Amino acid sequence: MIEKIKKIFLPGKPPAELLGTEPVNTLLLSLAIPSVIAMIMQALYNTVDSMYVAKINSESLAAVTLAFPVQMITGALSTGIGVGINSSISRHLGSGEPEQASKAAGNGIVLGFGTVAVMALFGIFGAEPFIRMYTSDPDIIVMGTTYVRTISLLAFGSIFTQITFSVLQGSGNMVVPMVSQLAGGFCVIFLDPVFIFALKLGVLGAAIASSLSQAIAMAIGFYGIFRVNRANLPVTFRGFRPDFGLMKDILAVGLPSALTQATTSIVSGIMNKLIAGYGVAAISVYGGYGKFSSFGTLPIFGVTRGMTPILGYCTGAKDGKRFIETRNLAMKYASVFAVLTCMLFVIAPGIVLHLISATPEMETVGMRAYRILGMPMALYGVSIVLAQEFPPARKSYITTILTLARQVGYMVPLCTLFSKKWGITGIWAGYAAADVINFIVVIIVAGWFRRKVIEKWEKTATD
Repeated sequence: MIEKIKKIFLPGKPPAELLGTEPVNTLLLSLAIPSVIAMIMQALYNTVDSMYVAKINSESLAAVTLAFPVQMITGALSTGIGVGINSSISRHLGSGEPEQASKAAGNGIVLGFGTVAVMALFGIFGAEPFIRMYTSDPDIIVMGTTYVRTISLLAFGSIFTQITFSVLQGSGNMVVPMVSQLAGGFCVIFLDPVFIFALKLGVLGAAIASSLSQAIAMAIGFYGIFRVNRANLPVTFRGFRPDFGLMKDILAVGLPSALTQATTSIVSGIMNKLIAGYGVAAISVYGGYGKFSSFGTLPIFGVTRGMTPILGYCTGAKDGKRFIETRNLAMKYASVFAVLTCMLFVIAPGIVLHLISATPEMETVGMRAYRILGMPMALYGVSIVLAQEFPPARKSYITTILTLARQVGYMVPLCTLFSKKWGITGIWAGYAAADVINFIVVIIVAGWFRRKVIEKWEKTATD
């Protein structure tokens, strides 16, 4: 097995050619392992700031927590473009059109500059009004505004890290993205204490350290595209002319994903508003859950990133059997991370509370909250993988509908309703109930998709 994986990491032929020929288990592992490692390092971006900031005081942690929806919006915009790039590249490779795949990469990178401009404008004009939506505490407003403005103005690192990741992944190269995320993750671990404590910049230091680390990851990603991966997927801007047809194709696939994640950000903001009514301790506990749960959810998305180029290739080649085999294996691997994360929050919530320097009041709120929120996490491996099988098959709208249903149709109404009866505990219960309902609905939709789409590919291939 190790030798087979090494063959894909250091292949004699381009990784893109292996997407349709290598055994699925070996191929998925070779693509998913680097992606999972990269996502674990991405989770460090989400947690290290909070861990160090929490050592200042609980108000600082609350300020960073309130800023989290902005980070999600940045990720939504860049990941949306990335999903479109990934799908376009892998589909063109599966259809035997490598030149179009290269053009898709170049046009996708150009689209990234628009995202950078949007976030910079938000940082200048929208940071303070955004924070004031959730709190009237003057200290939290100052710290939250500083953090949001800084990460927005310096968002180019985060945005282009995601885009370069997707360009490389779409052609089957996962090693460079892994290296870029490892470098960025280790940098943030080192730089956070320097900027926060040694330079005494506090919350501003946390934002600078995180943004600088992401810029380093971005630089490695671009080096991977233009140097390391050049033979496999040549990308050049010499004589470049925008191809609006390709841009439209990228956006058609990516915008539903971006809107899905943007909706998640909006709902996160609504949840912040609901929870803020129960005090700073409740906000900080929720922030701790959001950051540390990413150590489970992001590796699951790492598995889906590994399966995406294979599914995209299968879509181009109309290979339904390989599509289903890949998806099912991805569910098994993703469920490992889901169950482990569930166990952390249900069995040992005190570990998370210790890591965020919880006050006695936070411990009282957090022990019950983490056990309730953690129980349905065991289902995430299946529900996330099934929901992510649609974009590479050019059915992104299904993923959008499923996510909107979970966030707007189940979560917000249930959390609001239950909170009126059981207070803060009702919010945690509504969140968990939404996850269970989503799990059931996703399974039903995935079964329909297999019957109506995938099985038709198999019949066409037989004919």
